[in-house]
Amino acid sequence: MNIKEKIIFAYSEIATQQGFYRVSMDELSARAGVSKRTIYRYFQSKEDIIEAVIDNFLSSVGAEIDGILSTNNEPEQILSSIMNVFYRVGRTIINPIVMRDLRTHYPHFWKKIDEYRMNRVHHVIQAILQKNEAPTIRDYDPCIITALVISSIQTILTPEFILSNNLSFEGTVLQLIEFLKHGLLKEKE
Repeated sequence: MNIKEKIIFAYSEIATQQGFYRVSMDELSARAGVSKRTIYRYFQSKEDIIEAVIDNFLSSVGAEIDGILSTNNEPEQILSSIMNVFYRVGRTIINPIVMRDLRTHYPHFWKKIDEYRMNRVHHVIQAILQKNEAPTIRDYDPCIITALVISSIQTILTPEFILSNNLSFEGTVLQLIEFLKHGLLKEKE
């Protein structure tokens, strides 16, 4: 792991417990095992580090989802596998403290995450619909399916909705996926 990766990893670890906003450069320096001066050689500001953490998260999730989509799994298995990715990889970004920080202090980063996830969701839906050779998905218009899923995600999987309803991200995603699976997938005979 190079120095820049160490800094990003250390920030991610601290943010998982404290959120993005409360991480101090002294704390980051100690956790990464580098001086503050070294941190500022690689990143001009704390926001640059946060953006690198988010970019790293999005890249990791994207690569795992691409791997899942390259399999010949059924749509239900694809959705379950994607859910597992969020449970495993998403703890840095997808926890109440970080979501509160994104809502309060870094809404521009939430917008970046939202744009990325909407592109990915659209890609996932299209891939699932194309794989539907042995029809397991109900016979709905693909445009309606895509719009339904995207609008559900944009409304429900937001810091505002999750925090104001005292929900966990994981529980919310799980319920949304279950709801969508039962609405979109045909009953097994």
